[in-house]
Amino acid sequence: MGHYDNYCNKKRIKLAQKKLDRLLRKRKPNKFAIDLAREELEKQKLFESCQIFKSFSGFAPNERIMFNDDNRAILFGDVLIWYKDIKSYQIIENIVETSYTTTQSKGAVSRAIVGGALAGGIGAVIGAATADTESNTTYYNEKDGFLIQIFLKNGKGHQLKIDNCGMISNRLHPKWLELGAKLQMIIDGKQ
Repeated sequence: MGHYDNYCNKKRIKLAQKKLDRLLRKRKPNKFAIDLAREELEKQKLFESCQIFKSFSGFAPNERIMFNDDNRAILFGDVLIWYKDIKSYQIIENIVETSYTTTQSKGAVSRAIVGGALAGGIGAVIGAATADTESNTTYYNEKDGFLIQIFLKNGKGHQLKIDNCGMISNRLHPKWLELGAKLQMIIDGKQ
């Protein structure tokens, strides 16, 4: 058991074992699915006792990111990352481009009147439908929480979305800063 361990992962191990057992009991077992289930079970067993950064608020890290100092591994979402493979990390704002479109019809009423006069109710509908429409789209950038990114020595990277902590401002929960300090210690070789 590691020095900082504060979480027992037995529930996820039990679920992974149950899934593997269910796949093995099938009449025509799918070898690929069984291999994936075995791999998932082994991954979860690596983190039987581990460290997580959790608080009572929903904005702090939780079981999505687990550290096991004994095995020198991180479970980052569903990705297994070894301490020795980490090059760097960063926490950045997640900027999302959003758009807002307005549509305006020109001449719909007059075309409906003319169409109604010529062909009755159906003509009014068809006349209104043939009116010119003009649409304006406005694009703007919006802050939507943060992203934590881990970069590996082989050039690959992985990221997870972090929800912002606060209704008005885009704030980062303090537990994420503690998690960042842990990652920095791993990168510096102090863990």
